[in-house]
Amino acid sequence: MMDNLSSHHNAQMVALIYAAGHRLVFRAPYYPVDGPIEYVFNTIQGILRIRMDAINDGPSLLNELNLAIASIPSFEPYFVNCGFWRN
Repeated sequence: MMDNLSSHHNAQMVALIYAAGHRLVFRAPYYPVDGPIEYVFNTIQGILRIRMDAINDGPSLLNELNLAIASIPSFEPYFVNCGFWRN
């Protein structure tokens, strides 16, 4: 079973899998709207990209990651944006 990454649809790779006697099943497409965590990860990744010059080892990465997470004032908007309404 594979996800729908474009490289997984390579005709040569698919042929090799079938030639080895295996079958190939692709998962249903995944949409980020299904999970607010995707938006949170994108936000954190964007912050880390901006701060790449400050990251040069494991401890500095952990420090910048903590700062990135702390800079997000609330996670609620990510859930609301994905259809999880606050009661």
